[in-house]
Amino acid sequence: MTKKRTNNTNNTQNKEGRRTTQSKRPQARTAKRTTQPRKNKRQKGLHRKKSSVKRKKQLIVLVGLIVVLSVVFFVGKKTVTFVNNIWPNIVSLKDSMTGGKIDTTDVNSEEQYDVSDERQATLENRHNVFIDVGCGGNETGYVTDSKIKEKELNLEIAKKVAKELSKESDINIIMSRQDDVYMSADERKSLAETQNAEVFVSIHMAAENSGKAEGVETIYAPNSQNGSADFASLMQTSIAAFVKTESRGINAYDMSILRDNSMPSIYVQCGFLSNSKEEKNLKDKDYQNELAKGIAQGILTYIDAKNKI
Repeated sequence: MTKKRTNNTNNTQNKEGRRTTQSKRPQARTAKRTTQPRKNKRQKGLHRKKSSVKRKKQLIVLVGLIVVLSVVFFVGKKTVTFVNNIWPNIVSLKDSMTGGKIDTTDVNSEEQYDVSDERQATLENRHNVFIDVGCGGNETGYVTDSKIKEKELNLEIAKKVAKELSKESDINIIMSRQDDVYMSADERKSLAETQNAEVFVSIHMAAENSGKAEGVETIYAPNSQNGSADFASLMQTSIAAFVKTESRGINAYDMSILRDNSMPSIYVQCGFLSNSKEEKNLKDKDYQNELAKGIAQGILTYIDAKNKI
């Protein structure tokens, strides 16, 4: 009986021992499973957070770089376009002030009129009309994208005006130039004074940066007391009656070519070469003829009106 109890006791202890061992082993495993994964999760979460922030910063930097490059490209393109548009005029202005280099290119003289044979330089011609041909020589004036030079068109139109005026027996035409030569403003005005010109008409083209401006404008010196304002008004009306273009009216500007002239003096801007539509018109022979008729008629109308007073 005692031995049997002892066996029971041993069995009980063994069972308790196994229970104890079994209970300890799961606890150790559970502790390992719960402690290690939580630590890894925190580390992984922190790593993901840092990676996300880093990617956001990289994206912001990339977007900023793209914006900066786009702005630089846009501004650069606009700057290049602007410089290309105004550079010929800057060079022309510099050349006109400093003398510049000689323009070795020839003016296209085909279909231009030689007025020397048509002009009636006799004492019977009572009215001396001075036609000032804008630019010339190293002063090219405005140059279009198709390489049309203002000085060439000024000469073509001026010679057509002279041809129209030469039809009148009482008109004597004096031109500042009939070839591609440079003359300063003072030289032009001095020539008009020495030839006792009754009126002074300077023929030019206009240009501006937008490429949209168009039309004809007549300019006179401000505060002039020699009848220039009336002359400008009659000229603008006459041109508008002959050519289909916008009439920009008359305006007073202080220009060296008009300043201190003793005779009525005006500056006719025949159109904007910076406008492709106007450039096409100003190169057209028929348009040039109508424009020349309008200028010539404006001169004759003013002379007739002046003589009736």
